[in-house]
Amino acid sequence: PGVGLGVIVSQAHQVTDEMFFVASRILANEVSDDDIAMGRVFPPLESVREVSAAIAAGVAEVAFQQGLAQETDGKHLTVEAIRAAMFEPDYAEPAAAV
Repeated sequence: PGVGLGVIVSQAHQVTDEMFFVASRILANEVSDDDIAMGRVFPPLESVREVSAAIAAGVAEVAFQQGLAQETDGKHLTVEAIRAAMFEPDYAEPAAAV
């Protein structure tokens, strides 16, 4: 999810190997020693949104640095701005049957 979000937020017109390299480095850095001790090779699923936002920011930064981003001022490329752009699943309770 992070790579796609980074491409969308930066409005990059191309996806490069460097974007995937940065994404993999960020993902690897999100795995703690405790995760590894528990046998995990990925961060826990509960942190998927935060990890995705961090990856998206890294991918967007690469797009910006490579001149591939149509979002050229860079203000929408921060982790905070990316979090704000993320879809938030918030479903209303179904109406009670009458």
